[in-house]
Amino acid sequence: MIRNTAIKALQFTLATILMMVMSVPAFANTFTQTLSKQKATEDLNFYFKLIDEQHGNPYAYISRTEFKQLVDANINSLPENISYQQFTNLVIELNQKLRCGHTAVSIDTQILKTATEKSDFFPYPISIIDNEIYIDFEDGTLPLGSKITTINGIPSKQLVKELTALTITDGYIETKKYREIEQKFGYYFFLKYGPSAEFNVNFDLGGAANTTTVQGIPGNQMLANHYMRPVYKTNERYIHFTHVDAIDSLQTLVLTLNTFQASPEWFFQKVYDQYNAASKGAGFNSLVLDLRNNEGGDRRLLNFLYKMIAGKDLVDPSTTSTRSLKITNEQQLMGINGAVGSEEVVANAEDYLAKHFVSNANGQFINDTQNWHEEFELGFDLKNLKFEGKVYVLTSGKTFSAAADFARILSELDNVTLVGEETGGANEARTANMLLNYSLPNSALQVQVPVIYEKFIHHDTKNGTGHGTFPDFQVKKTYQDLMNKRDAVYNFALGLIAQQKSTYAVASLEQQ
Repeated sequence: MIRNTAIKALQFTLATILMMVMSVPAFANTFTQTLSKQKATEDLNFYFKLIDEQHGNPYAYISRTEFKQLVDANINSLPENISYQQFTNLVIELNQKLRCGHTAVSIDTQILKTATEKSDFFPYPISIIDNEIYIDFEDGTLPLGSKITTINGIPSKQLVKELTALTITDGYIETKKYREIEQKFGYYFFLKYGPSAEFNVNFDLGGAANTTTVQGIPGNQMLANHYMRPVYKTNERYIHFTHVDAIDSLQTLVLTLNTFQASPEWFFQKVYDQYNAASKGAGFNSLVLDLRNNEGGDRRLLNFLYKMIAGKDLVDPSTTSTRSLKITNEQQLMGINGAVGSEEVVANAEDYLAKHFVSNANGQFINDTQNWHEEFELGFDLKNLKFEGKVYVLTSGKTFSAAADFARILSELDNVTLVGEETGGANEARTANMLLNYSLPNSALQVQVPVIYEKFIHHDTKNGTGHGTFPDFQVKKTYQDLMNKRDAVYNFALGLIAQQKSTYAVASLEQQ
């Protein structure tokens, strides 16, 4: 039930588009329609009910009283009629107060599908550097490196503040918010400010103020090609789920894992084949493991990857709990872990919870097994896969969920060095695994509610509550990196390897 939550959620979204077309309210064919105060109130109360009853640990960063007061305050301030866009933003911003990266509110599937067919989205990728927005694309109306002053009259710093308020993150992690905005800037701009066929942009380039008009593009084109990708991501390794490169001059392998959303069999075979092909006949002293674009998936993938690096089985104990063994509000339940919410799926989910969690004296439901993630036997001998050299793990705010877990676990090893920025997944705990997908009754906003709370026993206490795993070397992209199409984090790691190789060479000569 808990194995493939991320990939199943993606499959669920695709599989339910047709169903959503048939089931959404009659008003929900445009982003500009309105909800009455009564219907908006019903949806906000239902949203609170979902969080309060089904979420595994909703009040880790805010008390129930405080959160209920926020919900009530939003209800009391509702106008007689509120646009779908305004209501969507209201619920999303309210949801962020939970500070749970797996608790998500998203726009109705059919409304988004209809909207993304129109040329109403900002067309270019951006980079956020020192809280300023820069164009991260060549061959467009706006030159590479243009510093945005305003878009449609909205100042750059206001854009960053208001758009990051629509994202989700664990605890107090800020890096995930910025990387999320960078990846889907046009989507978040549309979500906050509505559609726009053209964008009036004021920008600065080389100290000179400029103004231009940029035509919008269809959102489905934007989302499909990830904005045609930022200019520095031209290497083939960024467009595959997994990829291995060999840098012979540095005796280094580069293993890029852009997702864990794959079956263990396929994933292992892919990595194993690439790894063997790249390393055959060569002695490599260093491994670069790039997790910067990896937002997680099936946690079982960590088992053989850990064995590949550490040479032993993964043991990552945690205390786990859930607040309910029942799946309620079934009339609005769309799915569980990507499977459409049929009676059988609900029954299986409840059977799973009843099997693994038992009530304690405090009324919680606890799993007594600390290393509770199920093992997966590949049927392969992993002894020849062990990497004996130094490992450099690249992290970013997009390193989330299972990928953030992996960065945390690897950081404990003596031969591992982390380079980049704080991960997007919390270091000490999270609520995730079994994911319930609901539709609010009037707005059809989709709400993802995680059921199982997991507190890691082995974590770095110096990071503080509500933070991710911090790198050994924090590296930030600069404006010069952007203009030179330079991957600062990757280059820094290679610099460490070159320095290490030079040190080894000197030591070898001295021994002679």
